Amino acid sequence: MKWIWAVLVLVVVAGGVAVLWPESSVPVAPATPAPISASAKQPTPGVANVAPATPAATKPSPLTTTTTTATPATTTATPATSAPTTVAAKPAKASPREPVLKEVPPGGLTLGLDRKIPHATVTPGSIMKQPDGSLLADGKYKIEGDGSREKPYRIGWDCLASANKTYIPRLKEDLMPQRVALLDGAWVRIDGYFALPLMLQESSEILVMLNQWDGCCIGVPPTPYDAIEVKLVEPVKPNRRHAFNFGTVLGRLRVDPMLVENWLVGLYRLEEATLTQSGL
Repeated sequence: MKWIWAVLVLVVVAGGVAVLWPESSVPVAPATPAPISASAKQPTPGVANVAPATPAATKPSPLTTTTTTATPATTTATPATSAPTTVAAKPAKASPREPVLKEVPPGGLTLGLDRKIPHATVTPGSIMKQPDGSLLADGKYKIEGDGSREKPYRIGWDCLASANKTYIPRLKEDLMPQRVALLDGAWVRIDGYFALPLMLQESSEILVMLNQWDGCCIGVPPTPYDAIEVKLVEPVKPNRRHAFNFGTVLGRLRVDPMLVENWLVGLYRLEEATLTQSGL
């Protein structure tokens, strides 16, 4: 039995030596793996499949390449299309003015050329006497009567307003046509709309105009060329507030420009006047 136990001990010792003894006593260097591209690597189970980051310096992205090769905007920019500063703007064409006569034409009257009108220079015109006794001024303005109280000049607004063609003080144009100057100091009769002061029960001063105006905010406000400041002999009472009134005034006309810093604010005044109202 002793040899059996001796054999068993040898077997156990041999087994332990076989398990614990190294496979080889000669050291072996580990093999260097061949380089594998990022695209050829296979995913490892249990490990996140993350591609290794590529340094920007060694492999620029396509977007970076495109940006670095683009042409700067300043080299291809189109110059601005604004107008050259050296070209001056053309001045607006002035409205045509009627020709100014230097002397009275043959057969013409000299009425009004001796008038002294403030801030104005009277210029000659064509004043012709017609077979019926009326006057024809500059070929288109008819004036009836002789300028007396018994036979006052019957005038129209077109004749008075025509002064704006040559008399514009703010533009340094001071020529007063003869057809207007001859009315200065004469008795005249004219029809028109009139306005009274709004806050008075009656007034001896009214404004006679070419266009409808209530004296406040309804209608067309007048200009110095188509309005006459009237001083009545007897005061008049207004019919209704903000109403259009129409009538005929008779009085002695004064051509008297009123200027405020070369701006014309008034031109015609009528003195010793009477008013005849008409229904509309």
